[in-house]
Amino acid sequence: MLNPKSIAFVIHGLPMGGAEKFMISIVNHLFDIKYDPVVILLSNDDTLAGEITKGIPVIKVLKNSRYDLSISNRIKHEIIAYGARKIFCVNPYAYFLTKISFLFDHKYQIFLSPHTTKPFSFYNWFQTFVYFRLIGKQDTLIYLCNNQQDYLSKKYLLPDCAKTVIYNGINTDTFNPALFKGTDRDSMRASFSIDKNDKLILLVARINPEKRHTDAIRALSVIHKMNGMMKPHLMIVGSGNKQLSEKLKELVSNLGMAGYIHFVGNHSDVRMFYYIADIFTLTSESETFSIAALEAMSFGLPCALTDVGGAREMIVEDWNGTLANPLNPDSIAKAWLNALKNNQNGNSIREHIVQRFSLPNMLNRYVHLLSQPIVQ
Repeated sequence: MLNPKSIAFVIHGLPMGGAEKFMISIVNHLFDIKYDPVVILLSNDDTLAGEITKGIPVIKVLKNSRYDLSISNRIKHEIIAYGARKIFCVNPYAYFLTKISFLFDHKYQIFLSPHTTKPFSFYNWFQTFVYFRLIGKQDTLIYLCNNQQDYLSKKYLLPDCAKTVIYNGINTDTFNPALFKGTDRDSMRASFSIDKNDKLILLVARINPEKRHTDAIRALSVIHKMNGMMKPHLMIVGSGNKQLSEKLKELVSNLGMAGYIHFVGNHSDVRMFYYIADIFTLTSESETFSIAALEAMSFGLPCALTDVGGAREMIVEDWNGTLANPLNPDSIAKAWLNALKNNQNGNSIREHIVQRFSLPNMLNRYVHLLSQPIVQ
């Protein structure tokens, strides 16, 4: 039975990640304003399922084998069972598996929100190219930044369809340094063997190759080798590829940086780390529009980001941060030093995020988009 308030969300799974938290924030908000969202997972990874508001159905539809395309019909069956006519797919893989069963059914509208931009290999590009070929005129592509729209349009020769850009937003009430007022910042830093007078650079990112943690470690070594310069610490929050993690720790040891680089693993609540840091960094070779960077700036931290994805759309050079060339430890080191010299604008940096990238702004735009009638 048709339910005009039902919207189906299809996603690969719910591991700890920005795309997953993004979707959860939309789903929970829709539920709060009396919509009936349903979440369909395409894997058993449901790490973040507990963050979905109780009462929202979460269904797993799994492949029986690698080439099991019957999964598409099973996805469609669940969507029909909940009466949804609007389908929100996070990333091209979820879109592809969903779209196959709806190719000739124009009663449904599909929204695609891609959260990756640069392909990691030719095979990855080819897969994504094939996924994008199914985009129809009734579908809507939701980009996270203008840079992503320009890049994907050219890289994949995207078919004609409706499109819009909606920036990520964060809960600036939750990511607020005022919540830590009265907390002994020096003691918190001391618990990680960081002196109150030392500078602390924070990197929050899953340990995967594209995040280029190796460049961050080498950039810190560059700074430490400069005669008479400060010797800042680097704190890495996140987990992921275990083999890469071991290689990173080996690199730290080889460079003699063990006392200055701190691996603290995965944390569901990273606000303490924003509170004790001096600047925030990302050294990725591929990003889209970093939620972690927005969270850091909501804490008043200037950001030193590699110039990829939407970094230029959130950074005002020499005010709320600085940009570095990706894959270039020397450029990253220079950006860090520049950001450390310009970390006195905390209040205005936070206000910039409140005004431009708050969660309510983002959610209102998604509600407006998803509430429009389907044009057949």
